[in-house]
Amino acid sequence: MDCLAVALSRAARTAIAIIAQLPLCALAAGFGALQPIAPGVFVQRGADEAPSTANRGAVANLGVLVAPSGVIVVNTGSSAEQGAALLAAIARLTDRPVVLAIDTQASPDQVLGNVAFRARGIPVLAHRATEAFMREHCDTCIADVKSTADNDALDVTKVAWPSRLIDGSQSIRAGGRALRILHYGWTERPGSLAVLDPETGVLFAGNLASFGVVPQTHLGRLDKWIAALGELQALSPAIVVPGHGPPGPAAQLAQMRGYLQELLDGVRAAYQRGDGLMETVNSLQLPGYRNWPLYDTNQRRNVHFAYLQVEQDDLQK
Repeated sequence: MDCLAVALSRAARTAIAIIAQLPLCALAAGFGALQPIAPGVFVQRGADEAPSTANRGAVANLGVLVAPSGVIVVNTGSSAEQGAALLAAIARLTDRPVVLAIDTQASPDQVLGNVAFRARGIPVLAHRATEAFMREHCDTCIADVKSTADNDALDVTKVAWPSRLIDGSQSIRAGGRALRILHYGWTERPGSLAVLDPETGVLFAGNLASFGVVPQTHLGRLDKWIAALGELQALSPAIVVPGHGPPGPAAQLAQMRGYLQELLDGVRAAYQRGDGLMETVNSLQLPGYRNWPLYDTNQRRNVHFAYLQVEQDDLQK
């Protein structure tokens, strides 16, 4: 029985039970397996750590939806190599063609695989602000990734732009499957999207969510981001696939929201006390999240940029 048939045969199980009990399928050339999380829906898990040579920069979750007449991919990976490996894994999973890829935001660990998809004529959908962000920043993003995750795969990776641009939330149909593309403005960064599969209730939250892993918030507008997480939770998805960290129930969106709210509240309190930037960076800790991976890597930087945002908001009043 192939991987898709296994997933479909267990449709009666809840989404969380599917994660725990279904086997791993379609290994993607050393980048991990496609794990079934709902009927016809698969995730390739990224490493819950910073990009490195060892993990080849593959630290983000990638999604695959096998629809009646084609396959949709949510985020394409950290390099041409990972994008090609993902396509090969999909070909082992099903003979249905890949008809669309979606970039949920312009994050190198999720869009540098675009080149493998565009080389095969597969359209890549993104928000117009994502393409603009990529054109402004991605000439240097490969060099930035190589500085932390140097590997031969990046030597042949080129930036490939999205080919299908949208301006806001909308419903689309691809491969015979209806999807909802959700946009809440500048949240985690310009153009950030989430993708909801109404058929299974699976929500691909992109970098709007990070479960059990401290996110990078330096490009975010925290108030709008916090509000967007509330909107996503109100949709009551059956399961949420975050950009980083393991898939989980919708309730975990509240934990992500809690981190951002505590970060913002702590910085605002420090600013109102008259604490300086570096004083706040050095002193503001969030003990409830200290055990999350990447706390030591990202916390100080998150405080730094949250302080600058609070300061800018105050100066603009």
